[in-house]
Amino acid sequence: MGLTLARLLRMRGEAPVVVERMPEGIHVRRGFMLGHHGYDAMAEVGLMETIRSAGRPIGTQPDGSSAAIAIDVGTVLQGLATDLSIMFEHSVGALERDPSGRVTGAVAEGPDGATTIPCDLVVACDGIRSRVREMAGLAADFAPMAEGKIEWMSPVPTPESFAMAYLSNGGHIGLLSWPEGSFGWRTTDRVGREGALAPGIETLIDQWSTLLPAATEGVASLDSMERVFYSEPELLSCPRWWTPGAVVIGDAAHFFGPETGASAGIGIGDAHALAAAIAANPDDPDRACTDYEAWRGPVVRSFEQMDPGRRRLLGAAIPEATSVERWPPGEVCGASAVRKRPAP
Repeated sequence: MGLTLARLLRMRGEAPVVVERMPEGIHVRRGFMLGHHGYDAMAEVGLMETIRSAGRPIGTQPDGSSAAIAIDVGTVLQGLATDLSIMFEHSVGALERDPSGRVTGAVAEGPDGATTIPCDLVVACDGIRSRVREMAGLAADFAPMAEGKIEWMSPVPTPESFAMAYLSNGGHIGLLSWPEGSFGWRTTDRVGREGALAPGIETLIDQWSTLLPAATEGVASLDSMERVFYSEPELLSCPRWWTPGAVVIGDAAHFFGPETGASAGIGIGDAHALAAAIAANPDDPDRACTDYEAWRGPVVRSFEQMDPGRRRLLGAAIPEATSVERWPPGEVCGASAVRKRPAP
């Protein structure tokens, strides 16, 4: 989101500085699903054709275009980074403020020490656990999901670019595949990392292939549980997205459950809307943030309210997973259960 915003601002005559903790040319290799919500921004910066040719289409919109595209994240990052001012191997360690409390700069910490960057506006796009958001004093409401999540990453692509199936308990299992690999995820009981990984790779491959046959080629290539990861996800919503001199976008402002399939596209849409608001208010960043929140709020708040993961936190009675579906494998505890929001 940060690179997208920076490119869009450069095109509007601004001189943004990006603070990036990773070394130049280094990124975590993974698939990236660009939803149609981000197409306009990618087209404006001139990357849409590259993304279409290097990725794999997912689904179809009413006009015949793809609903999303699966692509290696590095292709997108490298395209966006062209001609930008980026401070690699740095992270924001503090925010500068004037006597009124307005944020006026960021302190970037790196291998050679700290550098203060004067700013008209600091934009936090550093993820769900955003330190910049916390330093800016913006509240974040976390809602632990009712289930855990298992994920795997494979260097082997599958014939289908995307597949997803619902389980009998309302959970789901899914697959994303781009030209260089594939990625799978599924909901599980919240049993902790050790319990989730204990059944071993052969059991995981067998069950995954049974529940989602489209994922078979990808998951069958795994040779150890080192490529399998467990987490207990949380949903995120921020009541307000800005304070004088600072604003949050993307995963720093909102984080949806995986069933929406929209987090990346919506985050890029955030960047597009904020760039337009800044261009419309070049000398008034606070008015730009007010406009941004007014324009973008109805879009994002609707997704937050409709998120299937959030709906499952309401405590509705749902069936238990069947013995074939349950992970970790084991006997079903009962015919039904009431799933409640986990304690924070």
